[in-house]
This record gives sequence, C-alpha cells and structure tokens, in this order.
Amino acid sequence: MAKTSKKEIEQVIEDIVEDLDIDDEDYGFVIGPDGTLKMVFMPDAGVGDVVPASVKKILKIFKIHDATQLETNGKLH
Repeated sequence: MAKTSKKEIEQVIEDIVEDLDIDDEDYGFVIGPDGTLKMVFMPDAGVGDVVPASVKKILKIFKIHDATQLETNGKLH
C-alpha cells in the first residue's frame, strides 16, 4: 500500500478548508474531546474592542475575559 505524501495531505486539508466557507470576519473554536478549548481563530483584522456578545459568552465559559489576549495565533497555553 502506497504511503500518502506530505504534499497530498496538505492538498486534502486545503480542499477541506475551502469547503468550510470561512470568511475574514469569522470566529472559530476548536474544542477537544474532553471539552477543553484547544484553539480559537478570529477575524484577520483582530478583535479590538468589538467582540460579539455571543462570542464573549463562549469565551467566558472557558474563563477568557479578554479576547485580545488570543490575537497571537489563537493558541492557548
């Protein structure tokens, strides 16, 4: 059985992302199977002071009270 190359895997991921219809203004949350927040992606322009109330509610669940702290790649440590 042939091994899948890195380039083939990257192409599959790109195809999936294109189908998601994610815009520059969207927010996204990656939550692990144990319920922990693993990653957040936010609008390309950053959030500044304008964060929708519904997004604030989701962040509050994960004890994040300042969305601007996530503007560096949305990675949580």
